Amino acid sequence: MMESDVKITSPCNNHCIMNPDTNYCEGCFRTIGEIVHWSIYSEEEKKQVLQKVEMRKIFFKEGCKN
Repeated sequence: MMESDVKITSPCNNHCIMNPDTNYCEGCFRTIGEIVHWSIYSEEEKKQVLQKVEMRKIFFKEGCKN
């Protein structure tokens, strides 16, 4: 299977709680807009969202250490 054939799956982990302070889901670190539009995003758009999600995870994990 070629890399272009691989479908990007949703990062949802069924821990769906929107944090009113960050406006991110506490489970997947996406915004409500990113969650709502996930099914219509192109694979490139999904990759971009996942990159943002990873940065948010790093930011909030580092923030919790201080």
